[in-house]
Amino acid sequence: MLPSLLVAVTLTAPGAPVPKDTVPNTTGPAPRIVAAKADSAGAVWITAQVYQKQKVTQQFFTVENGKQVMKQQEIEQVVPNYIRKTIGDFGGKFGTVEGTTLSADEATRRVKDGATLLVTADGKPIDAGWLKAVASDTIIMTTEGLGEAHFVSGNAPYPSTTSPRLVMLGTDDKGEVRVPVNPNSTNPNGQVYNEFGGRGGFRGRVVIQNGIDNFDGSVLPQPTAATPAGSDGKKALTDIKFDAYDVTGKLVSRNEALTRLKAGGLTIVAGDNRFPDSDYLKAFREDLLVIVSPELVFHPGQTNPFDRPTTKVAAPAGAQPANPVQAVPAIRIAQPAVIKQVQIQRAIQIQVEK
Repeated sequence: MLPSLLVAVTLTAPGAPVPKDTVPNTTGPAPRIVAAKADSAGAVWITAQVYQKQKVTQQFFTVENGKQVMKQQEIEQVVPNYIRKTIGDFGGKFGTVEGTTLSADEATRRVKDGATLLVTADGKPIDAGWLKAVASDTIIMTTEGLGEAHFVSGNAPYPSTTSPRLVMLGTDDKGEVRVPVNPNSTNPNGQVYNEFGGRGGFRGRVVIQNGIDNFDGSVLPQPTAATPAGSDGKKALTDIKFDAYDVTGKLVSRNEALTRLKAGGLTIVAGDNRFPDSDYLKAFREDLLVIVSPELVFHPGQTNPFDRPTTKVAAPAGAQPANPVQAVPAIRIAQPAVIKQVQIQRAIQIQVEK
C-alpha cells in the first residue's frame, strides 16, 4: 500500500508562553535520546556505531639520494565500532526521573511497547536542568560509552529517523540565540520514493508519525539567502532555514517559533531532515518545540556540538570494529598518501523538494 499523503495543519497558538527554562544553566552533556521498543522476543536492543580515532601504520615510498626508500608512519583514522546489545547487557543502572530505582527487567517491561529512553552521555547523573524536558516517569539508563554514538535507524525494527538531540539554547551578549551549524550540510531538496519504485516531485515537507508519511504542502516564510556561519561556527537562529513542530508533529509557524525561542530554552533538534520518529518524543513536554533543519544535521563520524561531551570515553565493552584496520600496503609516491575510509550504511532516506 502506498503511503498516504496528508496535509499538515499549521499550528497557531496566539500568546503561546515562552518556556520558563530560558536560562542555559545546565551542566554536563545532554542525555542521548533512544527510541526503545521490544522485538518479537521481548528484548529491547540498542544498536549503534561509536566513532573513535585509531592509529594505524602507513607504508610509503620516497626518493632519497636518487633511490626509492620505503618508510612507515602512524596516522589517525576515524574508525566506527559496531554495538548491538540489549539494554540490560550494558551493565548500567536504571531509574526514573523522579528517582525510582529499577532493575533491567523492570526497565525493559516499561519501555517494551515503545517509549523514550534517556541514556546518560558520560555515565554520570543527568543534570536536573535537562530533565525539565521530560515527564517524571521517564526511564533513565546510566551507562558509559554512548555519548557520541550514532544509533542505527532506517529499516524496521529500527526507528525510521535518526535520533534527535535535546538542546539548551541561550542568548549571547547581543541578545541573539546562536546555534552551531554544519558548514557541509546538504540541501534537503529531492524526491519522494514509494515502495513500488515509483517517484514523484513535491513542493513541501514530510512528517513521519506512526509509520505514515504526512505531506505538508504549505510554504513558510524563510530567509531568502544563506548566511555564513561566524568564526565560532554558529549562526543566529533567525538566519537558519528551519521548520518547527510541536512534539505531536503539528507544524508551528516560523514567526511563533522564533518568538518562543527568542530568550533561549530547551528544544529538540532533529537528527536528520525529517520530523523524528514518535517513539523519540513520547516523554517530552508538550510545550517543547522540535526544530528540523539540514543546517543542524551532523552526520556519522562528524563531531556533533550538540552532544556537549565533557570527556572522551571508551566504546562499551563488546564493541566490534565495523571495518578492521590493517597495515596499509606500500604506495609509490614521494609524499605520504591520505587514506580515505568509506563506510557503507543501509538507510531509508525520504527527501522532499521544497
